[in-house]
Amino acid sequence: MGGLPRFQVPDGWVARGWRFEVETTTPAQRPLIAQHFGARRFAYNWALVQVRANLDTRTADPSVPPLPWTLPTLRKAWNQAKVDVAPWWPSCSKEAYACGIADLVSALHRWSASQQGIHANRRVGFPKFKARHRDHGRVRFHNGAMRLEVDRRHLILPVIGSLRSKENTRRLQRLVAKGRARVLSMTLSEQGGRLFVSVATVVAQGPSRPSQPHARCGIDLGIGNEWAVVAHADDAIERITHPAPWAATQAERRRVARQISRRIVGSRGHRQARAKLAALDRRAANLRRESIHTLTTRLSRRYGTIVVENLDVAAMGRGMGRRAFRRSVYRAGIGQVRPTLAYKTSWAGGRLLVADRWFASSKTHHGCGGYLTDLSLHQRVWICPKCGALVDRNANAALNLRDWTGPVTDRDVQRGGVAAPVPLVGDHDGQAHAPSVGVRGPVRPPQVARANDTRTDPPLAGTRNSEQGYQARWPKRGRSPGNGGRLVAAEAGGTMRRSWAMPGPEWIWVIIAIVVLFGASRLPAMGRNVGLGIKEFKKGVTEGSRSDDKDVPGKPASTDERERGTTP
Repeated sequence: MGGLPRFQVPDGWVARGWRFEVETTTPAQRPLIAQHFGARRFAYNWALVQVRANLDTRTADPSVPPLPWTLPTLRKAWNQAKVDVAPWWPSCSKEAYACGIADLVSALHRWSASQQGIHANRRVGFPKFKARHRDHGRVRFHNGAMRLEVDRRHLILPVIGSLRSKENTRRLQRLVAKGRARVLSMTLSEQGGRLFVSVATVVAQGPSRPSQPHARCGIDLGIGNEWAVVAHADDAIERITHPAPWAATQAERRRVARQISRRIVGSRGHRQARAKLAALDRRAANLRRESIHTLTTRLSRRYGTIVVENLDVAAMGRGMGRRAFRRSVYRAGIGQVRPTLAYKTSWAGGRLLVADRWFASSKTHHGCGGYLTDLSLHQRVWICPKCGALVDRNANAALNLRDWTGPVTDRDVQRGGVAAPVPLVGDHDGQAHAPSVGVRGPVRPPQVARANDTRTDPPLAGTRNSEQGYQARWPKRGRSPGNGGRLVAAEAGGTMRRSWAMPGPEWIWVIIAIVVLFGASRLPAMGRNVGLGIKEFKKGVTEGSRSDDKDVPGKPASTDERERGTTP
């Protein structure tokens, strides 16, 4: 990353984090903590100014040497200039300035990797300046007087001093006292008006083994009433409801949000209403986090193999039409279950298997192998077309995940290139979907994510994942093949050929825009023609009515006829 060498965890040790909510012990600590948060932002913005100035200078004059984006270089420049740019620098710990510069170095390298196309996640923009109302206050300490007190109720941070922990720290303090844990850093942060200290440590981890090392279980996650459905090794089905009362919490949030809108910004009532809203969100987050840790710890200590599905939570949120559905996806926290299981299974001596994203766990009947082609999201139970049995969607998916055997090389064995449970091998009586063609870029063979792989790999553009209920978006413009065509897969030879395909959705919008612009340019002339036509029509109707009146016997003469003397 261009900074200090990355710390390597020794053999037999594992990296582990601890988080404690703390409070100040003296009135002078609150402004001192805020000053440390500001010092970090100041150093970050100062270093960003130097980087941008160097880039602008090199754009005008390429002979100017580049400024290395490394922590030692930028920190050395800061130490040389801090007396002039920040005369107040001795009032804060040097770790506050180093933390801001290190964060900038990480942001610059993420942006550089994104520009080169080697960044794993979504595209990252160039770093922006940090402001107090946008940045979450935090500061990280690597050196200095930082420790846990023997009373197991206080933590010591450099310059700031002693902070009282609202939770007992005996679990970590015992490990540190016995030499089985080493503190690497302490990070002080503020969230919702509360202070938290995160302690990064390495802990000696002895060999462990689950209670049932040869047993398996499958977990099917959802956003409905059943948050998780677990299929145990003895065919028992465990249903876990959502960890927080979403409906009641949302109704209370609406009520508090209306209170905030009626308060004057900056008043005491406004601050109190915002504190109520933060308390509701904090309670929901705590309940969700507690449920995730309780479930994952219990399963990782019991089973030697745990199977979960590879969910694309971001795409699921985009695919849901209503805002309430998208809110349910994000609040369920189903994206945190897999990363949590990844490190807990390694600690417990088990393993985590991630089923393929296109594995038809919900559509395939676990009992007979029947396959239902059209299965909508609102169908919680369905009738098997092969044996006629009533199938519970979530329980059936959990059983299929438990018996998932892994990927196969033969494409004809199972749709998506994934092996189903042993009795269910086949193409489901010809109902398997054929691979799509005409997509952008080469069609890659389906891959199965590793247990510790938390990336979100997008599926083929324009294809619909019926298992997770979303449709993948097309890539942005500018990433298509150079000649405007598309790469179409040739199934026979297994190679890629370039050919012309039907225009994609982006070209349809271009055609619509051209038609609208052409019509807008013709609107004045069309308006004049229509106006003249209406005028002529009214004139013809008036003359026709007059001629008809003359032919009607006994009809009174009009005023014009009497003045012209044409009255009979």
